Amino acid sequence: MNEWPLLLFTFLMQTSIGLSVMLALFAKKLSAALGRKVNAQFLLWYVFVACVFAGIGLLSSITHLGVPLNAPNSLLNIFSSWLSREVVFTATYFAFLGLTFLWLWFKKELSYLLLGLAIIAGLCDVYAMASIYRYTSMLTWMNDNTYLMFYGTMLTAGAAGYYLLINLLLRFHAGSPAAQVSTRGLWILWAVIGISLLVRLAYQPTYESYLVSTSYNNESITFPIDSIHAYQGIWSLRITSWVVGILSVIVLGYGLFRHMRQTASGVMSSSSKGYLVVGCAAAMIAEFMLRYCFYTIH
Repeated sequence: MNEWPLLLFTFLMQTSIGLSVMLALFAKKLSAALGRKVNAQFLLWYVFVACVFAGIGLLSSITHLGVPLNAPNSLLNIFSSWLSREVVFTATYFAFLGLTFLWLWFKKELSYLLLGLAIIAGLCDVYAMASIYRYTSMLTWMNDNTYLMFYGTMLTAGAAGYYLLINLLLRFHAGSPAAQVSTRGLWILWAVIGISLLVRLAYQPTYESYLVSTSYNNESITFPIDSIHAYQGIWSLRITSWVVGILSVIVLGYGLFRHMRQTASGVMSSSSKGYLVVGCAAAMIAEFMLRYCFYTIH
């Protein structure tokens, strides 16, 4: 598999966009739970991590160009090329996210306007990323499954990454216990991760039907790869990826159940948090494995 730069670019950029979406959903709750000074520092580090993910993704994409100095040439066909549109939306997202970070740094408060503009650009960026592959001669990518997989990764990695990042930051910032993700917040995160994975899994029979039909009716081969046979050749890796994803949803559900029982009894322990952390980590691993499957046939 020789597409590591693109794998890192798409995965990290979609994770960053997902983190921005989750921040927009939960920022007011965090702000209410943390003091003003702690809140600004906490959110500053959160946005900084999202910027780092996007920045590493951008650097990875530039290394894929072969001659990085030719990168500006990719902007020349914005009206006809999905690649050019992707570059524009990626740069726009990164710019607005960077401005959100700077606003937090100097004003000590989150700009929902800048964050909202970053999210809009990010959602358009994911669509442009997926469209690059949707409209190619690689038969396994020429299906709406590509859109589902890219947006699904954004949601799952964003929700799982949000929980992991919040818990990591709380270790270094002395905030109120209320800053922990609430039961309602855990339900939302679990629903986002579960629905994202299960909707894509439910679409797989339709996708497999498309592949079977295409393999009989289309002789197109992207030299030197017969993409459908290459895709079918990694069935064990694909099944393992989906199994890890399903297990992550189950572990998260069990962790949420234990959290609710502990909350109801008033006896809190770290065991439920351990299950939630493991579930979120497994969800991130599953998404990375699925993205590896996406590129491994190339």
